[in-house]
Amino acid sequence: MVSLAAGLAIALLVVWTASSFVPFVPGGVLAALTVVSYAYTTGFAEPSLVALVALVAVSLLASAADLVSGMVSGRIGGASTRTVVVGTLIGIVLLVPLGPIGLVVGLGGTVFVAALDEHDGDTGEAARQAAYAVVGALASAFVQAVLLAGVTVAFALSVL
Repeated sequence: MVSLAAGLAIALLVVWTASSFVPFVPGGVLAALTVVSYAYTTGFAEPSLVALVALVAVSLLASAADLVSGMVSGRIGGASTRTVVVGTLIGIVLLVPLGPIGLVVGLGGTVFVAALDEHDGDTGEAARQAAYAVVGALASAFVQAVLLAGVTVAFALSVL
């Protein structure tokens, strides 16, 4: 029989996995805290120490991937770090009135305009750099969700 604590922890891990698609929710950090909290309630008897460390590490990796993927993909596309950071900040400001589309418009628009200025009006290059930045930012949610889904399944298997 599943204990109440295990059931609650699994339910929370499912919620944190789904929250990967919600801006500003640190799903990976919350998943790590959930796993450690459950381990604390069992006196660190479940899950095993190896499983606990692995689950926490993958959860934190999911958060790190979410934080840096937009910047890394923007850099791969040729945009400067400063441009991607400014675009992300503008996207965050636009997130409030426009929702998730504001993040995309802010990031993509900023990178596009900066690249236009940097490359003497080359719209093709500007569009490519903006696309890389936006795709990376959007892909980060999927990467985080996949990693946290793995944490949820591995946790459930280790405590059931």
